[in-house]
Amino acid sequence: MGRTSLLAWDVPPDREEPWRRFLQELSGPRYEEYAQSRRRLRVSAESVWLAPKPSGGGVAVIYLEAEDPEWVLRELAASDTPFDSWYGTQMRRLSGLDLARLPRVAPGELLFAWGGEASSEGDHKLSKSPRHNVRPRPGTER
Repeated sequence: MGRTSLLAWDVPPDREEPWRRFLQELSGPRYEEYAQSRRRLRVSAESVWLAPKPSGGGVAVIYLEAEDPEWVLRELAASDTPFDSWYGTQMRRLSGLDLARLPRVAPGELLFAWGGEASSEGDHKLSKSPRHNVRPRPGTER
């Protein structure tokens, strides 16, 4: 498993449907091009989420897993392959994200996760694994 990065941005109500159509195109007619791009960039996992807002639109979140996610984004931005160029144009149009001008990509901060496993003693303490702990905001530890 590589390192992970998260990209997130607001999707205004008038951009939600075009965003969905873009993702449908990636998972449909352009899937092979997309998969080839991600293999070339050594991406091991990528998923896209939309957390809807009551007022419409939502927050888009891209989860990217690769050995070096920052390298992936730099390579994607610099690529002159037809698919990668099309992808970058669509990302700029739909999200305002210019992959060539992204600030340093932070890995994201996991605040809480639950995996479903229970210990044999019936102990319900959080796991020592960082993916199963609640992390306090820096400077607020008790």
